[in-house]
Amino acid sequence: MNRLRCVILLQFLLQLGATLALGQNADQSKSRSLPTQPDALVRSLYTEVVARHPHDIPEGADMKIFAPYLSKALLHRIDLAKDCSADWDRENPEPHLKEERASIYGLFSGDGVEAEPRAFQIEKTRSVKDGSARVYVKLTWENPPQRPWTWRVGAVVLRENGHYVIDDVIYVNDNIYDKPEDRPADRRLSEYLSAGCYGPKWAGYSLPDQPVALVRSLYQEVVARPPVGMLSGADWKIFAPYLSKTLMHRIDLNIACGEDWHRQYPDPDLKPPVLEMGLFSGNDEKTEPRTFHIERTESETDGSFHIYVRLTHGTPNTSSWWVWHVAAILVRENGRLVVDDVIFLKDEKDESGVDCRLSESLSDGCDGPRWVGYPDDNAK
Repeated sequence: MNRLRCVILLQFLLQLGATLALGQNADQSKSRSLPTQPDALVRSLYTEVVARHPHDIPEGADMKIFAPYLSKALLHRIDLAKDCSADWDRENPEPHLKEERASIYGLFSGDGVEAEPRAFQIEKTRSVKDGSARVYVKLTWENPPQRPWTWRVGAVVLRENGHYVIDDVIYVNDNIYDKPEDRPADRRLSEYLSAGCYGPKWAGYSLPDQPVALVRSLYQEVVARPPVGMLSGADWKIFAPYLSKTLMHRIDLNIACGEDWHRQYPDPDLKPPVLEMGLFSGNDEKTEPRTFHIERTESETDGSFHIYVRLTHGTPNTSSWWVWHVAAILVRENGRLVVDDVIFLKDEKDESGVDCRLSESLSDGCDGPRWVGYPDDNAK
């Protein structure tokens, strides 16, 4: 190596070292400048959340702003989630489906409209035995003339390297349940980040490759966390690996159709015809099955499989006891099995009943991404 090259290399290394040191000092300075009490730290964080509305995993300028608030463990989870997301992009031929779902999720607030809170209020701070604190925040979304929508989150705050940081966010479920034991555990930011992933790898290509095993894995998730309506947040990340490209596209069109309905009917007093059903189980009491049993498998001439599943809800030998059946349709795609549709089988006791499909429910009232209304509405 000649002398000129040595000089250039030395200058580069010195500049790189100075840049890294400057960045490190800036981070340390930012950490020192953050509030030194849990509630003040959370107030500072949510001031940024309301101002910037960060969607999905923060990057660029957002990451520079939010990273100093976060613990090393939470930052590591975010790094793993980024790697998992990149793995999806490498493996999935339609990454825009992931991007559209991710874009409606706010890590510090929730999904949908909850991704863009307009105001917040610190409610209370509670100390925990492990030395951490829970700072509860009421968030508000309001866009007149629409009605205000409020919900709560809890920031998990702990002490690290001499200053307070946020280690997790709890999405508080304030829904009222007839039976306290029916209330699911509050979901968390850490759960969202790791959902659908095996560390830095996307889980879709690690699912069982046998029909019965795949459906058993799917319905174990359905019973554990029944997905109602359109998949979002951690639910989307957990269930998306099971779905075919065709079914994911139908879900995408259904979401676009719902947005078109809102454009056509902006009156806030009108209730949108949203899909309020268990995507893999059915309507009403069937949205939340408590148990499942795989009854049989049928191979079709087109190479697909029909896996018949018995679902139950309620308490045996009581009026709350429900038993019903569905059939998951599996196809092979890119060398692996995926769910392409679900048949909600008619009640054997109801002679007038008919089988229906998830794909039909997704397209009800829609012409692709456009809302055209139900047939009975158009006949009036």
